[in-house]
Amino acid sequence: MQSGYNLTFTKLSRAIAVLLITGYFTQLLVPSTRQYLALVAGRSLPCVWNIFSAGLLETSLIELGFGVAGILLVAKVVEPVWGSKEFLKFIAVVNVSTGLATLIVVYCIYALDQYSDNAGAILYKEIAGFHGVLAGCLVAIKQIMPDSEVTLLVVLKFRAKHLPALFLLSAAGASVMLKQVINTVPFVVFGTYVAWLYLRFFQIKPETSLKGDPSNEFRFATFFPEFLQPAVDKVAGACARLGPGAAGAAGPGYVLGATPLPGSDNADATRRRERGARALEERLGGRKAAPPPGPAVMPPSQDVTDIEAGQKDTEAIDTGS
Repeated sequence: MQSGYNLTFTKLSRAIAVLLITGYFTQLLVPSTRQYLALVAGRSLPCVWNIFSAGLLETSLIELGFGVAGILLVAKVVEPVWGSKEFLKFIAVVNVSTGLATLIVVYCIYALDQYSDNAGAILYKEIAGFHGVLAGCLVAIKQIMPDSEVTLLVVLKFRAKHLPALFLLSAAGASVMLKQVINTVPFVVFGTYVAWLYLRFFQIKPETSLKGDPSNEFRFATFFPEFLQPAVDKVAGACARLGPGAAGAAGPGYVLGATPLPGSDNADATRRRERGARALEERLGGRKAAPPPGPAVMPPSQDVTDIEAGQKDTEAIDTGS
């Protein structure tokens, strides 16, 4: 009898989970480390590493639990499809880009509000959390297995393609209630967008040597409700046309604002869904062993000369008749 759920996690996901746990207890036991590991805009010039370390530092036990559980579960689906090297590269790209974009936002807020009484406070606010990377990982789930059903809290059922939008909305709502908007929203928004940008235009697929994912199901508008998608498509198309060099930015196989190679989007999307389905089947412990190959059946041997002689006799009879 097969087990109902496979609890084996990948080595990479376990290493990241250990890193998150270690970082949490380090900042808990030595609070001063948050000044150097969290994203603090006023210290980012001498401490440039905080652009990277902030996304791997959790300061809340509840968020730590979500982060550890999230990376362990997501890696079970994504890593078998991409491989450990590509998955680690994806996490690094999302993490660094999210930290850098958030830093720019903080500087912009300070520039717009620098004459207020507490303008300098935002420069020394400690911003950290794994939610940016986790948001990006949910975009990867959307790409790999968009139509798979996800059950949350037993009663909530929805398709995996809606995970990024639901996570973004829930994180934004919670941050507003807890008055932690600047600590949460930029990471989640940029984590989602950078992940989509990388997967849409830059990820190289070894099996096709093409860049990105030009499938219609993964366009930017699919992150929005269906009634808003036509309007988002128009805005996205206008932005693409305004971008300098946009026509060749995506490289061979996909051209922004134009038609992809014939069959490349459909074939790639189908292949990706099949690989995602296989990864999901492995995660649930549902893979069955393939039946052993049966004995090879040899065709009955027959002398070639006999065949040729028979053909000649048949031709002679036909000629005589």
